[in-house]
Amino acid sequence: MLNVGVIGLGSMGMTHLDAYSRLPDVRVVAVADQKFATPGATVGRAGNIAGQSSGGFDLDSVKKYVEAIELINDPEVQAVDICAPTSSHKELALLAIKAGKSVFVEKPLARTSTDAREIAEAAAKAGVVLMPAHCMRFWPGWDWLKAAMNDKRFGAVQSASFVRLGSKPPTPFYNDGVASGGSHLDLHIHDTDFVLFLFGMPDAVTSFGRIGESGAVEHTVTRYHFGDTDALVTSEGAWTRDAEKRPFEMRYTVVFERATVVYNLGADPVMRVYQADKEPEAVLLSSDLGYALEVAEFARCAAARQNSPVVNGIDGYRALEIIEAELRSIETGQTFYL
Repeated sequence: MLNVGVIGLGSMGMTHLDAYSRLPDVRVVAVADQKFATPGATVGRAGNIAGQSSGGFDLDSVKKYVEAIELINDPEVQAVDICAPTSSHKELALLAIKAGKSVFVEKPLARTSTDAREIAEAAAKAGVVLMPAHCMRFWPGWDWLKAAMNDKRFGAVQSASFVRLGSKPPTPFYNDGVASGGSHLDLHIHDTDFVLFLFGMPDAVTSFGRIGESGAVEHTVTRYHFGDTDALVTSEGAWTRDAEKRPFEMRYTVVFERATVVYNLGADPVMRVYQADKEPEAVLLSSDLGYALEVAEFARCAAARQNSPVVNGIDGYRALEIIEAELRSIETGQTFYL
């Protein structure tokens, strides 16, 4: 039995709690949130994806701490799940690593690539499990795409485009672009990391962006350049003003030599494969969400005391290195080489 403690009970913290509650060999023993210092304060909020969090976890069944360090120092806690604001990730992760706990950190791993690299190096030196929560690597339909690229069932990729559009989270933290990183670190990093997962580190990026009310970039369009392929690889991510009035958008279109694959969260069916001289083929996908699948992976890895083969601390800081290159491209108006 793996004993887990969760820090931060916003949307993602509650989502992770729901996921842990469905795992037979995992027990949540403690939670921590500053809200517990205020009687009657509510936790959690609606997420972007239907079914993301039922909010049904019984918080009265576990120990409740106001301060995260109390949870980290609890000898009963073997693994620490950090869903606190991004600006606190480095401090909390390093404290958990120092305490010898396995660590799961909601994306991004840290506010900067330098901080993320420090976390990854500390975990490696301490010999503890570290996993950043890059959920798209586990998402049904996205993991299928990775497998299709690996086995070359449709030939080489000629182009790949990823789009993610949604509303800015309502909590005040996201109004401060310096602290939150804007939509770049809330939404866009999912697709940047997935491009990394599919193609490896790009040689350069060309990005265009719009600064929003938070003072950070809130709309990004990027082309990723790779020396070993001439595929056109792009992504777009944004907080949009009208998003509250329409569904969250998450989609990709990937053109292979012998097929085009389309995933659209709002479509029915969600995913289709188009090939010449064939009827469009719907791809049957698991009803599991990537959040639940990544939580299960972390629990498995923490129990085995082995890092995940799907995502690790190195991926966490590399994704941020690409993100920061995109921001420099936006600032300078030029292609930025990594």
